[in-house]
Amino acid sequence: MGQTIQLSRLTALPDRAGALAALEDIFFASTMRTVFTSPEDRAAFLATWTGWYTAHAPADVWIAGTEDGTVVGYLTGCKDSAGAEPLARTIPKYTDFADRFAAYPAHLHVNVRPGWRDHGVGRQLVDRFAEDCMADGLPGVHLVTGVFARNVEFYRRAGFTDALQRGPLLFLGRRLC
Repeated sequence: MGQTIQLSRLTALPDRAGALAALEDIFFASTMRTVFTSPEDRAAFLATWTGWYTAHAPADVWIAGTEDGTVVGYLTGCKDSAGAEPLARTIPKYTDFADRFAAYPAHLHVNVRPGWRDHGVGRQLVDRFAEDCMADGLPGVHLVTGVFARNVEFYRRAGFTDALQRGPLLFLGRRLC
């Protein structure tokens, strides 16, 4: 790879539409779901997992790009999980770990384009969002994934050491202070 990765807030990018199109491409290259009944079903699936973030928290959406402008990864984040009421109505099982939101108020989702994984892009995105949350005085950041998901070890290496399993879901928290 050998290229320098630049991290930018979605709100700082001059071609926001292009960045969102790349985010969509990376999202569908990363998701386990591959079959949709219609274009509307596909769009609704994307909106469930990224729509609120890009519309209501675009300053907490980070885009990783190469020097030539290729988008290779993204992070969608929310710094107030408890206060993001629409997410509780949109994302399945969003409130299953609501009792952990006080200690870990921020949460994130990160995806990296195939071919760019295992090159530090995801870690750079996670660390940048964590730095941003720390600067805002937040005590922690979390994510929820599957107990047997391939990303669990990545997150553990990235400092997400507080783990709590509930059914097939795994809460991973990273303390910031």
